[in-house]
Amino acid sequence: MARATIELQDFLADPFGVLEQARKTGWLADLNPATGVLTYADVRDLLGDPRLRANFTEFLHVFGITAGPFHEWMAMSPLNRDGANHLRWRAVLSRTFTPRRVEQIRPFLRAAAHELIDAFAARGACEFVGEFADAYPSLGLCELIGVPFADRDRFRGWANTIGLGFSPVELLARIGEVDAALTELLAYTAELAAARRAEPRDDLITRIAQAGREDGWRDDMIHGAIAGLVFAGHETTKNQLGWMVAVLSERPAIWEGVAKGEVAVPEVVEEVLRYRSAVTGVGRSVAEPIERHGERLEPGTPLLLSLWSADHDETAYPRPQDVDPARNGEMPHLAFGHGAHHCLGAALARAELQEGLAALSARLGCPTVGTDAVWKPSVGINGPLRLPLTFAPRNGR
Repeated sequence: MARATIELQDFLADPFGVLEQARKTGWLADLNPATGVLTYADVRDLLGDPRLRANFTEFLHVFGITAGPFHEWMAMSPLNRDGANHLRWRAVLSRTFTPRRVEQIRPFLRAAAHELIDAFAARGACEFVGEFADAYPSLGLCELIGVPFADRDRFRGWANTIGLGFSPVELLARIGEVDAALTELLAYTAELAAARRAEPRDDLITRIAQAGREDGWRDDMIHGAIAGLVFAGHETTKNQLGWMVAVLSERPAIWEGVAKGEVAVPEVVEEVLRYRSAVTGVGRSVAEPIERHGERLEPGTPLLLSLWSADHDETAYPRPQDVDPARNGEMPHLAFGHGAHHCLGAALARAELQEGLAALSARLGCPTVGTDAVWKPSVGINGPLRLPLTFAPRNGR
């Protein structure tokens, strides 16, 4: 069957336009060296297909990275595993990342959002990434998984640097920085795990430290799993917060509707997640032959399951290029993935985005994004590096 060929430079210049044209040719596209999966139904099905395997280390090998702290961390990460081992890891974590436990920290999230806004609201301007998005997710993680509050600034800095490892454009040039930050973070999580074994608490870090030992994990695997939570829970939500504000800045009717209570916050958050997810795609490797729509995917084929393309598929959504919570909300988006690797922190991310949007719209008039905003390349984890805003302050405290 026919496939489009997507060149990286074309994609970076106009990602959604390129993906739309490619879907008109077929459900697959040649990305060189990977094969892209573009349509909603196929991305969703393959995310849950046991014939695929997580393959992040293969992605690193494409860039010539075959050793070092970052490579070793990803190789042993539960996120890079499948089957029974992966399910056991998820079972440990799922006892903390439950909707009930997340609901219990909503008052904390609400107060934290307003406290951050207090620092800039009266000015009528802020640099949103530095003054809100980069700080807010770490506060929720501190509260939920048991990272000491006093350490949030340190691990936020590590998480930001490690995030460079998930950008194909930045990775090779800055792998030394990534390795150094990860080495420091792993040393920190080793201390944290040891402290929890000595004095257990009712938190996720204690459970990982104890359950990992019971399940036969080496200490470095336990430390790496904790580091993965610290990173993943910060980096993706930070970028998603930036996308949320940038998208809604161009839609004042929705922003004002949220502020007045006329538009439901959860529906807006879900639609922004569909419209611009921080995670642009998911890598997998074919482990067993897959025949689909007249195509045969052979073992060893690297796949990129495009979340951006799937969540803009015209066959799944009535108005995919518009932000329309009412009409597009009937089909679940794939921003958090699907299947065995569905994001464990989805409930926390949703709560942070919802409480953040409610607080921001109550305190700020619909913001205007400055012309000097800076964005990451549209691959890997995507979002703003710098997002200057101006707005009319409100007395919504």
